[in-house]
Amino acid sequence: MRPRQGISELFSTFIQFDNDYFKNWSTDPILRRSIRSRLEQLPDVPQSDKFWALYWYRVWQTQSFSQMAAMYLSAYLQEPCYWTVKRTLTKFTSTQSRFSDSFQTVIVAPLASPNRTS
Repeated sequence: MRPRQGISELFSTFIQFDNDYFKNWSTDPILRRSIRSRLEQLPDVPQSDKFWALYWYRVWQTQSFSQMAAMYLSAYLQEPCYWTVKRTLTKFTSTQSRFSDSFQTVIVAPLASPNRTS
């Protein structure tokens, strides 16, 4: 797997699988255009993935769990989730789980909207 580089790529690409193996990075054109536009509009903000991860997390929290912010965060979390699942499944040689299924389970969990009562 080629590591992603740059803010635009980190926040707009998703893993594609082929026969339960990493195939390539797939770019979401809407996210890519949007993040590039945001970077151009805010040239003085840090070009750091940590800054943008916190930025989108705050947007997600404060704007009623914004769908767009959730998509940015999901893209950002692709690599850490991939490697976490890979390490975990290698420890359990008797597992019947498909890698791609386990990955999908892990990637959606952090951004699931919590049950809120109002």
